[in-house]
Amino acid sequence: MSYDDRRMEVTEAAWRVIIREGLDRASMRAIAQELGSSTGVVTHYFRDKDELTLFVLERVFEKVLKDMKACIKERQGIERLEQIVLSALPLEVNDIAGWQVWVAFLGYAIGRENLIQEHRKRYDLLQQIICQELADLQAAKLIRDDLDLTLEANALIALVDGIGTGVVINPEQFHAEQQRYLVQRHINTLLAES
Repeated sequence: MSYDDRRMEVTEAAWRVIIREGLDRASMRAIAQELGSSTGVVTHYFRDKDELTLFVLERVFEKVLKDMKACIKERQGIERLEQIVLSALPLEVNDIAGWQVWVAFLGYAIGRENLIQEHRKRYDLLQQIICQELADLQAAKLIRDDLDLTLEANALIALVDGIGTGVVINPEQFHAEQQRYLVQRHINTLLAES
C-alpha cells in the first residue's frame, strides 16, 4: 500500500471517529484504535491532531468543490447559481457526514487562531466563486443591478450554513425538498424584473 493510500486510510478512520464521538474526543489514540494500529502509525502520517484535522477538513472541502464543478457543467444562468448552492447542501443522507465534520471543526477551531484562519480561507474561496456567478448573472441582466454582490454571496453562504447545521442537529427538520425550496425562494429575491 502506498504512502498516500495509507494516509487516506488514517484520514477515513479519523472521519469516522469525529462523526461518532466528536472532534474533542477524536484523539490520536482513538483514531489509531479505529484504524486497528498503534498511535505511532497515525503520527507517522500526521504530526498532531491539528494537522490531521486540517487534512480531514480539506477532504470535505475538496468534495464540495468537486460537487460544485460537476453540477454546473452545461448549466447556465440562474439554474447554474442554484445548482452551485444546492451542491453544498446535505440533500442526501450520505452528505450529512461531511457536514458533521464541518460543524465539528467549527467548534474545535474556536480559540485556535491557526484553525480559524484555515477555515476562513475556505469561506473566502466560496465567497469568490459565488460572487463571480452573481457578477456574471448581473452582467447578463438576470439579477437586479442594485445588489451588493459580496453581501448576497455572504447571504447565500449563511443560508447554506444554517440549513447544513440544521440538518446535522435535526435531520428531519430540513428534508431535501425543503432545502431546495429555501434556496429557490432566496434566489428569487435576486431576480431582475422581467
